[in-house]
Amino acid sequence: MKIEGRIVDIVGRKIFNGSIEVNNGKISAVNRHETAETQYILPGFVDSHDHIESSMLPPREFARHALKQGTIAIVTDPHEIANVCGIEGIHFMMDEADRTPMKICFAVSSCVPATGLCSSGAVIDSADVAELLKDPRTYALAEMMDFPGIIKGDKECMAKVNAALAAGKPVDGHIPLVSGNELRKYVQAGISTDHEASNLEEAEEKIALGMKILIREGSTARNFNALHPLIAKYKDSLMFCTDDMKAMDLQEGHINNMVSKAVKLGYDIFDVLQIATINPIKHYKIPMGLLQVGDAADFIVCDNLTDFKPKATYVDGEMVSHLPYDAAEKIINQFKLPEFSIEQLANDIDGKEQLDVIQVIDGELITPHIIIPKSEFDTVQKIVVVNRYQEIPSVGIGYIRGFDLQGGAIAQTIAHDSHHVIATGSSDELIHKAIMELILLQGGIVVTDAKKTTSLAFPIAGLMANATCNHVANKQRELMAHLKELKCPLSSPIVALGFMQLIVIPEIKITDKGLFDVVKFDFIK
Repeated sequence: MKIEGRIVDIVGRKIFNGSIEVNNGKISAVNRHETAETQYILPGFVDSHDHIESSMLPPREFARHALKQGTIAIVTDPHEIANVCGIEGIHFMMDEADRTPMKICFAVSSCVPATGLCSSGAVIDSADVAELLKDPRTYALAEMMDFPGIIKGDKECMAKVNAALAAGKPVDGHIPLVSGNELRKYVQAGISTDHEASNLEEAEEKIALGMKILIREGSTARNFNALHPLIAKYKDSLMFCTDDMKAMDLQEGHINNMVSKAVKLGYDIFDVLQIATINPIKHYKIPMGLLQVGDAADFIVCDNLTDFKPKATYVDGEMVSHLPYDAAEKIINQFKLPEFSIEQLANDIDGKEQLDVIQVIDGELITPHIIIPKSEFDTVQKIVVVNRYQEIPSVGIGYIRGFDLQGGAIAQTIAHDSHHVIATGSSDELIHKAIMELILLQGGIVVTDAKKTTSLAFPIAGLMANATCNHVANKQRELMAHLKELKCPLSSPIVALGFMQLIVIPEIKITDKGLFDVVKFDFIK
């Protein structure tokens, strides 16, 4: 095979006319010559940190659409399904990934559950981690979210980190808004990346300590606008990632959108492309080509170097831009909750003079801890977490400000990282109605009011639909439209609700055991 055009050589930092010859999936020659072709040929992109499950699609269907956007490789942490189904869930993701040409590089989930204070559907200990790291499909230890454990030198946390380092595989970090000596201890443990930086000062402190910063632009957490000035100063210390991206957003673009934004802002194109390709390939030792002779023939073809919308994507010399849909080969799940009574939602606050409340900020994962007086009780709504791994469930009840649903409720099993049932709404009756519908689905998303119910079922672990990206995206739009009818002001309420359980993101979250103060790292009495 021979392809002609304007060749973008990121390694040599030059663009020239010529052609690429491919034999047996490898680049056999890169030739300079005049050509009538005006198209550009360049390496495909790498998503340096993502949870495929957050797209609500199984790996093959996720890959089918990410490849269309020019993403050829991805470093993925399957800890969403690991928290539900344990090692069986990780193997499910690996086996499904084997069915796609995308270079899906697994990071071994380090925090299942996220911390020892979480309840989940499974536990993966240091012995399990060490065994998983032997699998050639694993390239790193995934984000070490239990940063208090690392800082305190917890034996189990350190055993996981040391197992990865002994295997010659990097350790990813997760340490939002921590600085000074605590951050230094965390980095000195051997942790080399972080995707949680949300401002320049935080990012630069981490870079100064030797960390790589993954600039994140997902469906909820969007840090590109705050962090893009780093590109001009720290091109060798940066990568791009999405972390969590839902299907309807994946249809609009992936890493190529970040590349386009950066180039349009005037940053050097080779610096931007280095961040999107060379840096993650080197850091994680990804077997992906960079248009050099002898490399795997992994590249994309674009009409211009501003939008970066591929008209063709090649992996190992094969065009993979138009793969057919293929459903997952098997279904796995864990949903033990048989029923749920409305009495379990009761929580008498009549005698209280103040409430600890979760404040939602649109587009942010950080939720301020606010305390409101009795005069403002009518400005908040109930939020509940119901343990789906128990027949007689534990139930956490709290209050939240920001969803502001008018005459409706939402319930879902997308709830990082334990993925229990989480729900909020304007009344106990509507919250109960949504939860009961979710039990019938055995996982998914439900939005309801007095007149109608909109839902999307997730038969795979209560996290993913065994359906096309178009089906899931259309259902997501229906759910979003219903939420808008209920006057929800948030731009991504489904994704936002999904992070209300994650007790490693400040300042206050909720679990099936109750409200949790992330700053004090303890439950609120």
